[in-house]
Amino acid sequence: MAHVNQLWTLFSDAQYEEAKGLFAPNVRVTWPTSREYYETVDAFIAVNEVFGEHWTFEIVALEETLSGKVMSVVYVTKPGWPDSFYATSIFTFAENVIVSMDTFWAFEDKQPEWRKELSKVY
Repeated sequence: MAHVNQLWTLFSDAQYEEAKGLFAPNVRVTWPTSREYYETVDAFIAVNEVFGEHWTFEIVALEETLSGKVMSVVYVTKPGWPDSFYATSIFTFAENVIVSMDTFWAFEDKQPEWRKELSKVY
């Protein structure tokens, strides 16, 4: 779990290159919600570098699963950016590095009109 905590700290500091050592060179990163994937750590780091600096990855939850994987939920924001996100990631490790990472992205959204009488907002 320490590797995942370190990953989100490095990404929050835009230290993408420094995060490479947390991954296997041939890591498989999948974003199922957009049907994208990256087959190497270099490709995954490159896309994050294009996103740029000033993103904050605030850990909401960090747990080890019964199958030995690690799951994190992070709240992702950037000053001046119109959207914020929740990212739920499932990590698989081998030899103390991340060998796969599946991240499910969700936009932070407002309560839809049709549910206003059915749910409360916090």
